[in-house]
Amino acid sequence: MLIDQLNFKLVNIECMPTSTKFNAIVDIEVDIGHLLPYLATVIRGCTYIDGTGELNYMEGGHIIAIRSRQITVTALSDEAEARQVCKELRNMINQVDKQRESITPTLRKHARLDPLTVYRELPGTNCGECGETTCMAFAARVVSRELKASTCKILLGKEYNRQRGRLRQMLEQAEYDLH
Repeated sequence: MLIDQLNFKLVNIECMPTSTKFNAIVDIEVDIGHLLPYLATVIRGCTYIDGTGELNYMEGGHIIAIRSRQITVTALSDEAEARQVCKELRNMINQVDKQRESITPTLRKHARLDPLTVYRELPGTNCGECGETTCMAFAARVVSRELKASTCKILLGKEYNRQRGRLRQMLEQAEYDLH
């Protein structure tokens, strides 16, 4: 096992002093810089350019940056959530290390998708059936990987086949899940 545990420190979000969310700074006991190209292959929707020493992606509303000896995670509710995210990251890193001989490293990957692009393919009814007050809010949560596009039941109707097809293609290219 490459990493036994990840130790973290929770910090307030400096630019938002009234926020109830925290960021975590996670120190890594060993240098994992050599794994970044392999992680880039495995992590869907990440951005990575070999030589920069950093891989970034969004998952569950968190922006996660992985570097050789440190990981940062944004928008955590509390210490328990930070502990869970660290456990998942440790398991993923160890799994990639264990399987790296069977993984083709990726040296350049840029998979960005913005909420406005997703919004343009949505029905635009602001019906709230997805749990969000507006289609734009829904699009932002799809991009941040907090919701799947299939949560929009109206989009699943046959009259939206074309929009759904375009959205599926966009999400697949950016390595997001539609379902």
